[in-house]
Amino acid sequence: MQFVSYKKEDAKNSSTEKPKKEWDVEKTKWRSLGFHSLMTLDEARVRAKQLNAQAFLKEQERRTQLRKIEDEQNSKRFDSVLPIEFVNEFEKRFISARDSETARGLRKKSRAYTIWKAAQKVIVELQIDPSDWFYSTHEIYDHFHRRRLSLRYTNAILKFVNLWGFFISKKLARPFYPIPVPRGYERQKILEAFYEKDRTSVAVPSKEISPERLDEVQGELNQLNFNWVYLSVWFGLRPKEVDNLKDQKLWRVETLATGRKLLWVFQTKIIALPPEDRWKPIPIIFEQQEFALRIIESEAFKRPLTKTIRKHFGQGTTLYGGRKGFADLMLSKGQAFENISIWMGHSTLDRTWKSYKRRRKFHLAGY
Repeated sequence: MQFVSYKKEDAKNSSTEKPKKEWDVEKTKWRSLGFHSLMTLDEARVRAKQLNAQAFLKEQERRTQLRKIEDEQNSKRFDSVLPIEFVNEFEKRFISARDSETARGLRKKSRAYTIWKAAQKVIVELQIDPSDWFYSTHEIYDHFHRRRLSLRYTNAILKFVNLWGFFISKKLARPFYPIPVPRGYERQKILEAFYEKDRTSVAVPSKEISPERLDEVQGELNQLNFNWVYLSVWFGLRPKEVDNLKDQKLWRVETLATGRKLLWVFQTKIIALPPEDRWKPIPIIFEQQEFALRIIESEAFKRPLTKTIRKHFGQGTTLYGGRKGFADLMLSKGQAFENISIWMGHSTLDRTWKSYKRRRKFHLAGY
């Protein structure tokens, strides 16, 4: 008999995909748990389910109590900065106007309400009077930088923070100047912090999917799934970008004066740039890319499940596997690294080199 724990404090040294810790239950403790040597295997399983259900309910109760204590503590902190009577009036006047779900009683699930709750946390954590916000912009920007929020989410929160500042300042007859949207250096700091978080959020990068490995599983993989991976391998696209190829507004093909075709793909992930700068070009150079273009035009592709990718390409491989091998694939075919970085949609060569180039793989010209 074994006990299995998935708690972070118990499984912190585990290297498995789902971290856990297992240990044997001593025979001397079996009877106290309701087990005995005369039980059948089915009876033991039923008892184990009972114990697990009891443990689950106990853990739920513990979490509820902790959440209640945390809510009480937060309520005291919030009341000192966000008086409840003013908050109620603010929500009735401003949040309801933005919330189409209020009439159906679903306000707490709406995006407007969610952003407003995030704005409240920012206001409480800053502990700065709204009349001084304009003079403390750098301190406020640093707060968003430390939290590594996206620029889009930062701007959304700032809108509600400024709306509250205007509201409460008018109530208290105080002057108010809104916090400006971060620009220039401050904007870049927030962007870099968010992208750094995005890179480090996955402990182990995906293993690459090579064209040779893709050919090996062609007969095993569903054809629509195979075509999806094929597009990722030969164009180096992000998973969402492959999905977006079914929307003709998000891609186009341009024929140059030389007769070469150029695939333009809209990057929905790069939200910090204006729309016209979010298009990336990928030249159709190889016959495999010509075939990939025909796949796009036919719309005969479908994103596979992650477990399907792992089944056919091995553990540690994700939907980014095709994109992961794109840089080395193009280098092996004599393409310049600077161009490859552009085709992948990166703003710097450093991003391509650090995240997508295999360190020990080299390519010799003329061989």
